[in-house]
Amino acid sequence: MANLDFFGVREDLRAVLVFVFGATDLRVFELSSEFDQELREFTSVDQVESAFRLGDASRGGQLLLNLWSPSVMKTLDIRRVELDQRRCKGHTFRYTLEGWGCIQLYLGGIQEKTIRWSHYGHNTEARARTWGHEDGADWDALKLLSNKIQYHIRCRLAVAKVRGRPILPEAFRLLSDGYALQAPFAAGPVTLLGSHRGGGGPDHG
Repeated sequence: MANLDFFGVREDLRAVLVFVFGATDLRVFELSSEFDQELREFTSVDQVESAFRLGDASRGGQLLLNLWSPSVMKTLDIRRVELDQRRCKGHTFRYTLEGWGCIQLYLGGIQEKTIRWSHYGHNTEARARTWGHEDGADWDALKLLSNKIQYHIRCRLAVAKVRGRPILPEAFRLLSDGYALQAPFAAGPVTLLGSHRGGGGPDHG
């Protein structure tokens, strides 16, 4: 599986990032730089939080991160993108990290009383081959790395799920306080996982 949507709020998302920084060889970048700025790389959770309001989805969006692994790709390909000044209020460029072996991590969080989903995903070798981009990535290494991260989210962090999407602990706790999952998952059903069954969580079933 190359994609995983899940629900988490600030402390949950911190836990995901702690694992990424501490248990993998991934380097973490913003998906695209600000206009007329270099692309930022983050080397710790604290650096991410100093640049963004982690878990704050009040504007309806997500924190967009791009992850690069030296075990998957040999070349770190940061490209300058030229902008049309007329359409970008005078700005002329921005930077982005390119590569079919990169992993995208889009972090949601809380918007008013709604918990917006987060997304983890990347290309597969089959899709890359379809577009003629299968070279330049170790697809077996990417699969191993991706399985490790997804297992951690699904089996170590998640306490419940909704339609196959993991719900992490703090997000699940907020469901008992009247928060709702982003549509179309608001109606559930929410299923407790493993040892968490019978733990007095919210009834969405």
